[in-house]
Amino acid sequence: MTDTHSRQPELVWYLAYGSNMSSAKFTGGRGIVPLDTVRVRIPGWILAMEIPGLPYSEPSFSSIVPRTCIEAVVEKCATPDLVGLAYLITQDQYRHVLASEGGGTAYRDISVRGEALEAEDSQRIGHPILLRTLATAMRRQPWPAPSRRYKDLLVQGGEEARLPPKYQQYLSEMACYNPPDAQWTKIGAFIFTTMWGPVMAFLEWITGISIQEDGNALPCVILLVRWTMFIIWASHDYLFAPVFGRGDGL
Repeated sequence: MTDTHSRQPELVWYLAYGSNMSSAKFTGGRGIVPLDTVRVRIPGWILAMEIPGLPYSEPSFSSIVPRTCIEAVVEKCATPDLVGLAYLITQDQYRHVLASEGGGTAYRDISVRGEALEAEDSQRIGHPILLRTLATAMRRQPWPAPSRRYKDLLVQGGEEARLPPKYQQYLSEMACYNPPDAQWTKIGAFIFTTMWGPVMAFLEWITGISIQEDGNALPCVILLVRWTMFIIWASHDYLFAPVFGRGDGL
């Protein structure tokens, strides 16, 4: 007789802390329908805007770091423990999440322990809960500010997920990058984004076509992306920022 239980897909709890908290992004954009959803807190971890993006446009994206690693970056007392959504999904769906988040170029797969915000959820799923999520594999320090567009995604995701009011306030008060008002800086921003924007688009394309079964891009592509991002930010730091003004919100 066939063991039907052995054919059931392995399930994981995936922690979403950024734009994936929005159902429009996670279910609509990524096409993933979770089997269960729980609001969770991750003690000892905080939100970190340390994934480098494109200066003058999308300077940074969110990640998470242990609180013990942030003394020189942010005020520990002013930064709350990470709060997000835990989605119960299959391993195949989690690999799809990894692939859609850069295939290992900027993020790496980690496990963290969290706790449900609601007592009934804690009783139902256990305490603590082991979560899989994506953390920093390519970082920028000091942290650039996120764009207004990206910050709004975080705020909207927090509102939709009905995260605690204080955490929603923390997200809404986060500093963001505002496009320059000075004409000279606008010129520099236009030159920079015109030069590097197509390169970023190419990196996204080549990453997408090189995704393997485990959700990661080919190692050579990961190396190419990271070195190119290093060059992009070096051109900002040593050429454009001194001449035109910074494009990272710092």
